[in-house]
Amino acid sequence: LQAVQQKVRFIKKDLNRSFTPENLERVLQAPSDELEAEDLELREIYETLKKEVEIFKPKHLVFVDLHTTTAFGGIFTIPTEEQNSLDLALSLHAPVIEGFLNGIHGTTLHFFNSNLFNIPTTAISFESGQHDERLSINRAVAALVNCLRHVGCVKPDDVESRHDDILREYSEGLPRFSKLVQIHRVNPEDNFQMRPDYKNFMAVAEGEILASDRNGNIMADRDGLILMPLYQPQGEDGFFIIEPIEGF
Repeated sequence: LQAVQQKVRFIKKDLNRSFTPENLERVLQAPSDELEAEDLELREIYETLKKEVEIFKPKHLVFVDLHTTTAFGGIFTIPTEEQNSLDLALSLHAPVIEGFLNGIHGTTLHFFNSNLFNIPTTAISFESGQHDERLSINRAVAALVNCLRHVGCVKPDDVESRHDDILREYSEGLPRFSKLVQIHRVNPEDNFQMRPDYKNFMAVAEGEILASDRNGNIMADRDGLILMPLYQPQGEDGFFIIEPIEGF
């Protein structure tokens, strides 16, 4: 939240690369005055969820991690490798991208699994649009409502069709299912600069110059669609390239 207030991705470290069992153990054992901003938020998230689980004793947990991106373009959903997660992702009427768990580390999707509280758990991430785009809020709400319907928390007849319409409209013309095929890693000292005007799901060609850093131009390894081009100073990933999969 401190990062949001300062309009930066993080204060000291990326919170969504900090969700590991080892890091949680360190954070829970350390005195508060020795922890950085993201450490404190990680502990608060865990302790809040743990308390709710102890109070309500659910038989199944569903986590939906809501995100926005620096680039404009379509919405999308990232599932885990479990079938329940994939089914939930497909129910949101947004493109589904597989393979992210193998490409990055320490995310909520790695962390919120059935081992966390010893309860069957389904988790997905939903990207609702660009950071400052007001309609990103509407799409996040629509995704949550559809999620509640899918898992049986609300009756289908009680869900307004406009929630489906919002998600379908922003997903129109986009592939329903894709796989991750390239990640470009970024270090702070790289002086990474993304070329302007790339948007999520924009087609790129093998050999196309997408960005540059202190070592020169950075090109696409193959044909595909670009995802989450980095247009902010902080971040570990410069861009992703995905490849649509037919048959979904």
